[in-house]
Amino acid sequence: MRKLRRMKVIVGGLMSVDGKIAPSNRVGKTFSKFMTFRHQKMLHRIRSQVDAVIVGVDTVIADNPSLTVREIKGRNPIRVVLDSHARIPLDSKLLDTREARTMIAVTKNAPRDRVESLEGKSVEVFVSTRSDRVDIKELLRELRNRGLATVLVEGGGETRWSFFKERLVDEFFVWIMPRIWGGKDAPTMVDGEGFTKAEEAVSLKLKSMRIVDKMLILWFSVKK
Repeated sequence: MRKLRRMKVIVGGLMSVDGKIAPSNRVGKTFSKFMTFRHQKMLHRIRSQVDAVIVGVDTVIADNPSLTVREIKGRNPIRVVLDSHARIPLDSKLLDTREARTMIAVTKNAPRDRVESLEGKSVEVFVSTRSDRVDIKELLRELRNRGLATVLVEGGGETRWSFFKERLVDEFFVWIMPRIWGGKDAPTMVDGEGFTKAEEAVSLKLKSMRIVDKMLILWFSVKK
């Protein structure tokens, strides 16, 4: 049997100049108000060019996103939520699959009643073999086996870190708004425990740089 190639993983998001993706009180949609219609169209165009968009459940709880390509003509990617314990609110926009498919990735220890509630919706539940958190390598293999080739990881900080930690990222983009937010407890673009040695840090190569409606947009490839 021919071995399937590894999926291409793109990670990206919006942050302030000082690297914050939300204020310390973690109020949802605070930063998205700085996006113009042009920015929204650009983001939706990126989504239309990938097969799946991945976010963590905390992003869903905070922002209640749709993760579709509403502002352009294009195909909607599959929405995938990393949700180890099936915490996604049952009234979340992502559970409405009339416009796009949704997969909720949980662990084998996720509460059975919550999993059954999700299965009662028109979403698919992927059960990871791990008991503590979703195994993202296992998830990517499952998506690749279904014929998907490219995924976009939109957030949040812990989710982005999990992909960098496993050395799965191929490209990284960041949109920097001209704002300083501050706050030592504010979430950053990439959170998690972080690398502790200089030689472990992920090395990037700048591919492009532009300014769109006062937003600095940087796109990098990840050096392997």
